[in-house]
Amino acid sequence: MRTLRWLRWAAAIATVLIAMPAFAYKIQIAEHTTLNIDYLLQVQAQFAEKGAPDGTAWSKDFFVRRSRILLFGDLWKNISFFFETDQANWGKGGKWDAAFFVQDAYVTFKVVEAFQVDVGMILLPFSRANLQGAIGLNALDYHLNLIKFVPGSHHVWRDMGIQLRGTAANKKFSYRLGVFNGAQGQSLQKDAAGAVVKDAAGKDVLKSNPEDWPRFAGHVRYSILGDDTAFFFKGLHFATAPIVSIGAGFDYQHAAVMDRPADLDKDRNVVKKATVTHALAFSADVYADVPIGKNQEFVLQAGFFWYDHGNDLVYAKDGTRSVVAAKSSGLGIMTEVGYRYDFVEPVFCADWFHGKRDDNDILDLRGGVNFWIRNHNASIKAEFSGTKMGNLDKAKWGKAFTTQAQLFF
Repeated sequence: MRTLRWLRWAAAIATVLIAMPAFAYKIQIAEHTTLNIDYLLQVQAQFAEKGAPDGTAWSKDFFVRRSRILLFGDLWKNISFFFETDQANWGKGGKWDAAFFVQDAYVTFKVVEAFQVDVGMILLPFSRANLQGAIGLNALDYHLNLIKFVPGSHHVWRDMGIQLRGTAANKKFSYRLGVFNGAQGQSLQKDAAGAVVKDAAGKDVLKSNPEDWPRFAGHVRYSILGDDTAFFFKGLHFATAPIVSIGAGFDYQHAAVMDRPADLDKDRNVVKKATVTHALAFSADVYADVPIGKNQEFVLQAGFFWYDHGNDLVYAKDGTRSVVAAKSSGLGIMTEVGYRYDFVEPVFCADWFHGKRDDNDILDLRGGVNFWIRNHNASIKAEFSGTKMGNLDKAKWGKAFTTQAQLFF
């Protein structure tokens, strides 16, 4: 009886949520001046194999995955802004020190649709996978094992800079091209204990970007069907007409990563200088969201990633060192497939990464089901994942079950 009563309450709440209008708060301050206030909450329960403190039992973790305040609007004609905060993984593992920080902060000057300028802290224009907004994801989370930026060159995939973007050909073609700070003064050479290697004068023997070159990144996209030109792409549109697009992107940073480490004598004098090299990445992808009949749609995302992020130092147990390809260097393939029938959607993801360094591969398989109570405004997702890392022939599967409740208003 108690179970039946709980189910009745759950059905009643779901009915109310479905019947409610879309949530939004828009304040008209003056003519051509508006302010929108939104909030995103994602709460997760995660159970990971051998994730408990004893290293053997399954973890039982409840935490806030994302808590975001969004402020955006218009300052005047053709001048708009976007500001967003975040507090990610708050309470995960019993830790309550997760930082509350500004994630996005930029102003947009629009000349025409084909030419707009963004200035500030901006999401890096590399691939559709990283340009999706967390609010509109289809899978439970991002393809984190395949989206790789040079350490110290970004803050949650954002960087400070200037970006040109626009649409043309009746919104069939879109582009983003930006100049950003990139990696600046990052210590690149560390010893076996993880400490920064310094010379006799106490200076780091190797730092990134000594001449302070800017970073260049860009993304171009062509919509074969429909319109796929939003600033924050969606994984699922609840589409009434087909959306099919293809895209490609790049990320280039001059002198941002290690090429060769420095050699020091016993007195810590540099006898052979270290050198830096460029960091380069390319992406290509296809996206399709095709409605099938009434309240049904098929969604597909597939992407290719290639990274060359220089070299790293690794140390053997006896302290001897060797120079190997950076951990993030290699190529990867992502897939994400979903089929929505009314408010229920099974989703499957498969990510594969082959590292340039030996025994640095990743295979990540995820399958789950989404319940769209109020589209992206209110949803529940559940996912089971299995991940292998290292030598895939020998590595064991790391298993986890995660469920998430999302509210956006």
